[in-house]
Amino acid sequence: MLRKNVSISDTHLKMLDPLLKKHQGNLSAAMRDIIDFTGFVTENMGSLETAKDLFKEKNHAMEQTRNRIYGITIPLTMFRWLLNNKKGHLPPINEAIQLFSHQNINSYDINTLNKVINEEISFLNWPITVNVGNENGNISIQITGIDPEINIFYAKLISMFLSNNKNPQKISKILHYPASVYMLFSVASTHEEASQSIHEIFGVSKRDEMLGQNEIIVATA
Repeated sequence: MLRKNVSISDTHLKMLDPLLKKHQGNLSAAMRDIIDFTGFVTENMGSLETAKDLFKEKNHAMEQTRNRIYGITIPLTMFRWLLNNKKGHLPPINEAIQLFSHQNINSYDINTLNKVINEEISFLNWPITVNVGNENGNISIQITGIDPEINIFYAKLISMFLSNNKNPQKISKILHYPASVYMLFSVASTHEEASQSIHEIFGVSKRDEMLGQNEIIVATA
């Protein structure tokens, strides 16, 4: 066993406080924990500097996303209240697609599409996970979460995003499960056709949507 004398300032001791509490004040155990973690980071990220750069990059991306959605956060209970009181209405298209930073993404690039959608969810911290796949050349999307209404709401947002893509996608199949929603998309000839599939699948008429938008405008005037 190697023994070394280590000098630690009060500032660094304060940083170590959570680990010291974890190990009941045992500094040696806390140092072993730090060494194990450093080894894990180095093995997986290459170096501590790389890990720091990636962490800074993610924080910057999160800040950009918050700025893009006006810096507003909504508690889950109020979010559900908003969903319950806007049933049958789709959000404005611009409000839907602003959640996806890469609006001109190639919808046929499944890996990038999956990455973009899941990065946005992680920034928003909604209680859902999304898996984007390929089924016979068509885009498939599985949304899983504990709250069915949030699952459906996010399904609408993704559908609106894909309908507005440079390669518009229409919903060709949707399956509802207690804790998930499965959707299959196919190529639409026009953005209007893709948009119409959303209205048909989710039972929202053009008239109801316009009424819903008018209610929002009147309420915020």
